[in-house]
Amino acid sequence: MSGGARAAAGAAHPQRWRTASLVLWPPAVGTLLHLLVESATGRAGDLRILWRSGASLASGGPLYDPGHEYLYPPVSGWVLAPLGLLPFRVASTLVAAASVAAVVVSVLLLLRTTAGVRLRTPQGSALAAGTLLLVALSRPVTGLLRLGNVDLLLLLVLTLAIVLLGRGRDVPAGVLLGAACAVKPVLLPALVALLLLGRYRALAGGGAALLLLTAAGFLTVPDAAVFTRDVLPLLAAGNRAELAPYDRSVDGAVDQLGLPAPVGLALRATVLAAACWLAWRCRGRPRAAAEALPLVLVGSFAAASFAWADYGAYLLPLLLTVGRPDSLVRAWPAWVGVYLAATTDAWHVQQLPQVPDTLLRLVPLWGWLLVLGTCFVRELRGRRDARGRPVPWRPVP
Repeated sequence: MSGGARAAAGAAHPQRWRTASLVLWPPAVGTLLHLLVESATGRAGDLRILWRSGASLASGGPLYDPGHEYLYPPVSGWVLAPLGLLPFRVASTLVAAASVAAVVVSVLLLLRTTAGVRLRTPQGSALAAGTLLLVALSRPVTGLLRLGNVDLLLLLVLTLAIVLLGRGRDVPAGVLLGAACAVKPVLLPALVALLLLGRYRALAGGGAALLLLTAAGFLTVPDAAVFTRDVLPLLAAGNRAELAPYDRSVDGAVDQLGLPAPVGLALRATVLAAACWLAWRCRGRPRAAAEALPLVLVGSFAAASFAWADYGAYLLPLLLTVGRPDSLVRAWPAWVGVYLAATTDAWHVQQLPQVPDTLLRLVPLWGWLLVLGTCFVRELRGRRDARGRPVPWRPVP
């Protein structure tokens, strides 16, 4: 190719990214706005439970309902009490808007932190628009928004903690995670990841925030004892029986497929051990937090007594490392797993026998396991850089 031809090709390259950006931003923004309107005006079943309990506590009543629908720790009641003072439709609109904003901020922060993507460049703009469009169409995000769940806000907390850890600000990162765990313990495995990464200052900050806020909740919520007496045993047993068909954990799969309990215990231990080993192997790497925290979270969800399919949203920080040559998810089997974890639940086929039908319903779990398995194999074989050379593993002393 002549010098003139190379110059022409170079000039055309940014123009292609500008065209891609022009095409992708309208559907990305439109999809997010549609989700916002749909979730703000829909039933928002999860939020209704939280709103009702927050309103009860704000008016001097109990936080926990007799049917044990409210499953959060006591201090969460004070966080939700202001929502309970508002009309439900206003509360659902606020939560929906905050959740959509949390998704957008999380994606943009992670793209910049994990892949160096900057929105101001044509390439960065196109990549951001495409990523937002895919995320907005994914099953975990649409499901969480339609239910009015707060997990997308916790995804933003996880993202901010990863950014802070990447900048060496361990204590604020840990405090942020610990505070979130006190409100909803779904992020507790992230504290275990900090231990495996050797980020002890972050772990200390997280533990302190968790203990202080938990103590404050137990001291100030009138019926706080219900959480330890009734809620924790219920969660340990796998949640309410009527929710069993929606369980996407290994334990739920074993139960639905009628496998022996010891098989389930062995599988759960194996999945959790693999996730923890991967997190430990991330020690000392530049993007260790973006890989280790999602891996331990999803491994813990799979190994738990109960897990929702929407918990796949917490894989996002790991997935956005794919732009790096040594990323654990830079392999096509991982993205088959992403598809299975992020696709809709429309896998039910009428008149199928029970076992094939159950296997289809459990596709989010198979997706989690495929992502974890791909990461495990890639780490076992050794990472490689952009030129295919082995990247040495140097653990933190």
